[in-house]
Amino acid sequence: MATRHKKRRSIPPVFQRNPGPWSQLMIEWLATLGIIIVFGLVMLYSASYTTGYLRMGSSLHYIGVQLFYAGAGLAVMYVMSFVDHRFLRWAAKPAYWIVLGLLAVTLTFAPLNGCRRWIRMFGVTLQTSELAKFELILLCSGIAARAERPELKKGQHLTTKDWFRIRFRQQLLYPVLPFIPVALLLIAEPHMSATILTAAIIGSILLLTGCGGIFPWICIVAGAAALEPLLYLAQIIAKVFNIEYLQGRLDSWLGHAEMKDQTLQSLYAIGSGGLTGRGLGNSVEKQLWLPESNNDFIFSVVCEELGFIGAVIIIVLFVVFIVQGLIIAYRAENLYCTMVGIGIMSQIAWQVFCNIAVVTNTIPNTGISLPFFSSGGTSLVLLLAEMGVMVNIGRNGERAAQQREQARAEREAARAAHEAELRERTIDLEAARRARTEAEQPN
Repeated sequence: MATRHKKRRSIPPVFQRNPGPWSQLMIEWLATLGIIIVFGLVMLYSASYTTGYLRMGSSLHYIGVQLFYAGAGLAVMYVMSFVDHRFLRWAAKPAYWIVLGLLAVTLTFAPLNGCRRWIRMFGVTLQTSELAKFELILLCSGIAARAERPELKKGQHLTTKDWFRIRFRQQLLYPVLPFIPVALLLIAEPHMSATILTAAIIGSILLLTGCGGIFPWICIVAGAAALEPLLYLAQIIAKVFNIEYLQGRLDSWLGHAEMKDQTLQSLYAIGSGGLTGRGLGNSVEKQLWLPESNNDFIFSVVCEELGFIGAVIIIVLFVVFIVQGLIIAYRAENLYCTMVGIGIMSQIAWQVFCNIAVVTNTIPNTGISLPFFSSGGTSLVLLLAEMGVMVNIGRNGERAAQQREQARAEREAARAAHEAELRERTIDLEAARRARTEAEQPN
């Protein structure tokens, strides 16, 4: 009796020698990224030299560390630009369990400011929530990309059974399931901002690729538009897990308690900047008045030193960068790459939005850094690693587009040659008919 052996999928190659050509859009996107990185380093030095001198004994402490991690991040970005996206898709599953393990290990470390968010080993501090974001982008995108996508003709609709099977279960439920254990571990740290941000990233991937159809997202967006239900949910979570700092921040934002000093000093900095600002390096609030001026509240320093104009320039740069990235994602080789690209760019978009919203007291105070501006080695290296993945996606997408264009041109050329051959045959047939007619005519 013959035995059937299940065919095992081979592991995809890790690297691509030549992912593909560079498009003009890719070059412009990288140029925008370069401007943002340089701008961020300049503002970080301006925001941190006083704090570095008073706390660390060197005004170059924070910028020196950031330059080191920026160099390391650019090296990682270069390497990741050659990592095959098929390998990342394969590696996402085992990497998920590693990330869960790291999040669990994080809970065993001593708390810092009441939170356990970092793993400290060999003089290096690793924020595991940043790894979790990247991992969930890869894993959830892979699960969602495998879901069925029925091609419905105009006027056709899925049956209720198929809707629940395809739209709800395959396209919405399955991609979200890996997030639940991660969310529970993040809440236990506690790290509510990372939990909310990761949920927003996954939601953006599914929404912008049409997973679930229109109706579920109308309900979700309508519910999220009203901020109150989300605040009540946050209050419930804070009470269940006994998160005192979260309760305090919600109470201060809702007006049930005095405004937090961080938020108050942030508003002072933004207001004192005016239209053109005090000038680069002339911030008053960064002189130990504004906590975390080199991290979560660096945008307040930007507003104080560069004014409203400088703030608008930064926002415009990020908007251009995100739009360019989304276009690259939608031009990707396949649906999986599109989803990963959307996830990476939505992470940056949500972080920028939430950071600016926090410093302007638009949403409750929570710790969210400004990408490429705030100090933080783990965040910067992982962000640049994600940029490397975007480069790989963009180059593969351009290669696929050129191959499609070449195939289309070959089809058009073959069609034109066939039509020319038919015309020649038609001409020959007409000539033969005339000759036969002339021959049959009597002399």
